[in-house]
Amino acid sequence: MIHSKRELEETSDEFSVKTIKLTLSETSNSSLDYARVPTLSERPSHGSNDLAHGIPMIKRETPLDDQGGMLRPSTVQQELPVMPHIWAQSRQEVCESFDWFRSYQGGVYFANNVTKGYLLSGFPAKRDGFFHHGKLIISHGGGKAQSLHQLKGQTKLKLADDQKAEDKSVRALLTNYRQQIPLVLLIDDRYALFPYNLGGKNIAYAVLGVYNITHAWAEHEVTTSGQRHVRFKFSFQWCEDQGEPWWHASNDKSLQNRVIHMPILPITCDENLESDNARTSERDHEEDFVNILPDNECTPSTAVVYSEKITPKFSRHIPVKTSEFLLSERTPGSADRRCLYCDMRSPSVFSVGWGCLNAACVYFWRLPDAGNKLIPEELDFEEAFLQMQPSLPLDIGFRSINPPQPVTNPRDKITTLQSFTRGMHCIKCGRLSCRYALGSLFIIKFSDDMLVRYKWEHWECANCQNVLAVSGTIRHVKGLKGLHPGVSFQWNSVAKGTGITKTSLRLFGNGETAGNVQTFCLPEGRGKIHHIQHNSMGPLARLDTLFEEYQRQAVDGTLPFRRWPLRSHKLRGALLTNYFSQNCGVPYHYVGGTANTLSWEEAPSAVVEAKKFIEERTNQALNSEQIVFNEVLSAAYMEKQKMSFHTDDEKGLGPVVAGLSLGSPALMHFRRRDVKHGPERKTCLSIVLRHGDVLVMDGIGVQQFYEHMVEPTNFRIAATARWINPNRN
Repeated sequence: MIHSKRELEETSDEFSVKTIKLTLSETSNSSLDYARVPTLSERPSHGSNDLAHGIPMIKRETPLDDQGGMLRPSTVQQELPVMPHIWAQSRQEVCESFDWFRSYQGGVYFANNVTKGYLLSGFPAKRDGFFHHGKLIISHGGGKAQSLHQLKGQTKLKLADDQKAEDKSVRALLTNYRQQIPLVLLIDDRYALFPYNLGGKNIAYAVLGVYNITHAWAEHEVTTSGQRHVRFKFSFQWCEDQGEPWWHASNDKSLQNRVIHMPILPITCDENLESDNARTSERDHEEDFVNILPDNECTPSTAVVYSEKITPKFSRHIPVKTSEFLLSERTPGSADRRCLYCDMRSPSVFSVGWGCLNAACVYFWRLPDAGNKLIPEELDFEEAFLQMQPSLPLDIGFRSINPPQPVTNPRDKITTLQSFTRGMHCIKCGRLSCRYALGSLFIIKFSDDMLVRYKWEHWECANCQNVLAVSGTIRHVKGLKGLHPGVSFQWNSVAKGTGITKTSLRLFGNGETAGNVQTFCLPEGRGKIHHIQHNSMGPLARLDTLFEEYQRQAVDGTLPFRRWPLRSHKLRGALLTNYFSQNCGVPYHYVGGTANTLSWEEAPSAVVEAKKFIEERTNQALNSEQIVFNEVLSAAYMEKQKMSFHTDDEKGLGPVVAGLSLGSPALMHFRRRDVKHGPERKTCLSIVLRHGDVLVMDGIGVQQFYEHMVEPTNFRIAATARWINPNRN
């Protein structure tokens, strides 16, 4: 045991130490009353009612076991008294509409090593807490908790690991703490510590408000397997400049005086729970978005990349304070002590006594005043530690976190830029909506034909149908087709060692029908890929007109471009494609199915013309008269949108798939589908598609053994034609 004069001077005897009584008292006036919450498997089913009290409530019907000898009462979530100022029904709605949180998977969203948003959700740690009716929240951050995950239909145990100060999420949170930079807290309907039932109002995510991190420390956490791991804990305090929290509108004083505190939870197998992870920075978005798709599903999808160099038009500047404060300087008179071994200061968090909370110290999680014994598992918080600290004034950039309204009438009338792919915040009801949402997938009162439509023409609130019309102009191809695709090669690139061979350019047609075609032969007879280009001005005028006709019919609703939910993914709520599509002919089940399909009798003239042109060019280039298509999927990509790797392996699909590219240049990449890892998984063929080009995938082996993706340079419209057996069922 270490003794010194300084230690004796700093002993905890100098401080007034009071132990908190952690008991349940619905009528107590103490702000430190305590209630335990059930495990995840004991979560309520939404919508039950307690008619005896006249208030819709959510009951925990499973009896709660005693953990650590502490009181485990039945816990009830009351009906939400008011609607949140900012809320959503899907993770995508939050990420597309709320600049403070764009992490599709992780719970900590940061950029430039500064945390912007923090989501309170599943996999809580022991001693997480909800105090002062939500004005003080204690939570773990940074992930690495033990959990169960679904991988390829099998349940896999992900073991816990130590969190470290250099972990990306932890490091970003510590930056906010040291520099006193506020951040935004969000919750979802699975956050068990919130006293109200979000799910009863069809709310999956809600924004709490702006908080400061007042304390940061490390703890030892014992997992269900008995192993000890380091967890970083943070106390988040409400910034008073915002006024009272929105949920304080309740007249229930017992709830306002109640503290909810989190025990350690058994692992619950729920494939929809979003565990914390470190892939939450802006530059990781593309990988994040791709990883939310099923591992064994080849579903057409897209990814939007928000790099640090390309800032969305609606993003706000987040001020950063450069001055740093030690905890003792921010809270003078607190029970901080300096460890005699590591010389680091730690707060006095628990009533059992002071211990060093520096995970790198030899005496971490030990009590120097008790013979350096390990801090016990069952702990009560020090009363002084849970008191509210003086609130720092908010910089003007944090005074309002409401997303700004989209620009609906830009000066240049161009409405296909990246900023127009963002969602909207409804000023009438507070709902966040992805762009052009007509109806919600989750509000069952809507009729079937209103459930899954997402419009090109305008922004529309998915809750109250508040509309923001867009006033734009038709994009002419002249300003798009000359854009550089951003690669060193002009036409194509074949990777070495792939077995792919290419033929010389072959001319076909004459006069206005003249063109050339280059064929890429896949190894082992797996099929061919034909790149058809025009070498005369004849088709160009026709295609320029077609490009503009597509846009006009999209604007007037003749061509109902929509964003459709993906069939399978790993997120909560709907996950829409990041492009607009419309199908004609036989239904294409991967994107919209019958709901997204018009018969050829109803088909817009632009689609009919696209089908005609694709059939003409394909038959001319391949010297055939027998290639016909009965389905065309039209897709529109705004700036920075792209379709990720996928395959067109639809049931009943014919051997030939042909696509027409209109507008800006695009890169089309191919890679092996049957190889999941290693160098053979990399892109094996890349082709530059320009305005008017047709790309033909010839042979069923192309879809069976290869995946493809398209990355436009800017605004682009594509029409992909297929033959699908109408009797495939």
